[in-house]
Amino acid sequence: MGTCLIGAPYFLDICCFLVSRPEANPAQFLGRQVVSLDRRELLPPRDTLVVVASMERSLESITICLHRAGFYNLLYLTFESDLWSCIRGNYYIEYCRRNGKEYLILDRELPLEGDIKDAEKVSIYSVRSHADKVIREERRRFSWEIPIQAGAALSPEELCQVRDHRGENISSKNREYCELTALYWIWKNTASEYVGLCHYRRHFVLDSLQLARLSRSDIHMVVTVPVLNFPSVGAVYAQDHIQRDWEVMMEGIEKLCPEYRGAAECIRDGIYYYAYNMFIARRPVLDEYCSWLFPLLSYCEKHCAKKEDPYQNRHIGFLAERLMTVYIKQHEDRYKIVHAEKHFIER
Repeated sequence: MGTCLIGAPYFLDICCFLVSRPEANPAQFLGRQVVSLDRRELLPPRDTLVVVASMERSLESITICLHRAGFYNLLYLTFESDLWSCIRGNYYIEYCRRNGKEYLILDRELPLEGDIKDAEKVSIYSVRSHADKVIREERRRFSWEIPIQAGAALSPEELCQVRDHRGENISSKNREYCELTALYWIWKNTASEYVGLCHYRRHFVLDSLQLARLSRSDIHMVVTVPVLNFPSVGAVYAQDHIQRDWEVMMEGIEKLCPEYRGAAECIRDGIYYYAYNMFIARRPVLDEYCSWLFPLLSYCEKHCAKKEDPYQNRHIGFLAERLMTVYIKQHEDRYKIVHAEKHFIER
């Protein structure tokens, strides 16, 4: 996050980085001093704006530490927040410009007119689960979404009319595959011209008129602003997840589709990936993507070790996010891929 704020287009003047545990951090980061909150003589003025960059689950404990040190002028930038998505989006646009990479925005690529009835040609499914957290925000503005219960085979609860354990399905694998059990069901059991996937807390910022115009467009795939990883996607995956799983994924690519190896290495060594397994695609693109993706995931499932930690056991879903980016990279000259805003519902 600091890299984005210091660089173009923001060039923010960050005076230092504040930490509560100096022993777990370097003395300097990005050329700025790292200051422990217990070193009161080194702290900046207490009215300084402090940008709190963290995961949502850590906000409360960080806020308590900062308040104890006398800092109350706080700006929260959680990993999933709309504000952070906007900031990293602007940074990524600059990154694309510097690297001669095309960056297309959905609204600018849609045709100017569309019959509202054409919106019915676009089916965007919103994944729900018995493990969902309680949220307070009203979701009526996303009434065009089709709720789908993922992992329905694992729960007696009937949350939605559409559930992923009917017809051809892999619903029972939801603990490892996450929202991909819903994607598999959509692929095998539906026939809409455009198909999308989002989540109960992550939504495309769209309306019915935009969907109607999308159905008349030349767009192949809609994705959200990519997540940025420094120093690289591969390095951060090894830090946050299980390195061996990534190696298995690369082995699967080498054995099943070696023509994708270059794209996979490029994503591994690069700084961005498209997260959340969240996209909208034309039916032929969806069919091609899923026909490529699920055999690779099956290979990973067979060769990756089972995890005791429920979070790390979601490894198939984590790998799929990076694989979607590999697929997009491989076909970026073949498909018209555009970016849309994402709204994250905070608790």
